[in-house]
Amino acid sequence: MTGALLPFLSLLTMLAVLIFALVSKARVEERRHDPNAPKSTLAKDGPQGGVGFLIPVEERARVKALRASRARR
Repeated sequence: MTGALLPFLSLLTMLAVLIFALVSKARVEERRHDPNAPKSTLAKDGPQGGVGFLIPVEERARVKALRASRARR
């Protein structure tokens, strides 16, 4: 009995993981194509311009102004 149970449970687990991955991928794709979805803080076009949280607080305003001037060119 246990010899048949182990392969069944492993296949069931793989099926559950596959379904979870497909659902997650669909959600990510849907969010990626949504223009109103908030950008990640790690995204280059996000609110902090990439890894902006690594920039010291004192320099953030200067870096933000520099990026804005480059974007206008």
